[in-house]
Amino acid sequence: MKAKIWISGAAIALTLTGCVSSKVHQELQSKYDELAAEHDNLLAENEECDASLTEAKAMLERCIEDRDQLVSDTIAQNRTVRRLRGNYDDLNKNYQFLLENNNTMLAENARENRELLDRMEDLQQRLEGKEDSLRIEQDRLAALSVQLQSREKRVNELESVIARQDSIVQYVQQKVSDALLGFEGKGLTVEMKNGQVYVSLENRLLFASGSWTVEQEGKNALTELAKVLAENPDIKIMVEGHTDDDAYRGSGQVRDNWDLSVMRATSVVKILQQNQGIDPQRITAAGRGEHLPVADNDSAEGKAKNRRIEVILTPDLGELVDLIGSMR
Repeated sequence: MKAKIWISGAAIALTLTGCVSSKVHQELQSKYDELAAEHDNLLAENEECDASLTEAKAMLERCIEDRDQLVSDTIAQNRTVRRLRGNYDDLNKNYQFLLENNNTMLAENARENRELLDRMEDLQQRLEGKEDSLRIEQDRLAALSVQLQSREKRVNELESVIARQDSIVQYVQQKVSDALLGFEGKGLTVEMKNGQVYVSLENRLLFASGSWTVEQEGKNALTELAKVLAENPDIKIMVEGHTDDDAYRGSGQVRDNWDLSVMRATSVVKILQQNQGIDPQRITAAGRGEHLPVADNDSAEGKAKNRRIEVILTPDLGELVDLIGSMR
């Protein structure tokens, strides 16, 4: 479930454009958190739907038991009616006999017959009422069954879409890993987390200190990555620039780590886009500065890990979002 939450969060993050100031970044981060919370709510609603489905199934079983009981009661009532009709016939015979022998007994039997007839009519009315209730319950069960089938179908569709998205992510991870195998041990790692593929390239593979110009070996790695991305047009691409917490000492338009991280991310985006003609609408460049470290900045090794470019690959979540929306 956590992986699904991050899939929706990443889909929303992909709609963002590159950041150029702390204020804009904070606003985008706030929007990201709001949308992530909304996605959590959607998943919670999906869980409530699953609970409702389970409850409805239990209700259906109870209704079936009630229906069976009504059928059993109906059979018993029919037996009672048949028995009473037999009694009625017997009483009629006795009535004829007593009519010939005793007017007093005739009157008594007539009264008893009337009472039996009243009971029979009452039982008949009750039986007809039970039959009407049974028909109404059967109609309700049929409607409930249709609703359950529709809900189960949408749940199955949702699970199928999620399985396809996971399969796509695993396939892309393998393709990227194979394409960049020659760069292992040179500051490049490929991993899958939160339903996305993360390609992390340390700055020592890409940039000289304080520079945002990609060096040749970095261009080679990005060229191989671009080939895989060009073969998978449904994959969305987020390029994030990261720095350590050392203050930027350069001059010119780049004034701090925010600016430097954005410039580096943009440089990588341009190489990916220009190398294989990848649709620019698929790519987003973002600068994180020193604000999202993966290690502490107290050591040279930690600082080196924090100075990096992360290329985050996410499958197209449009079908998943549409399906979740249809279940609300």
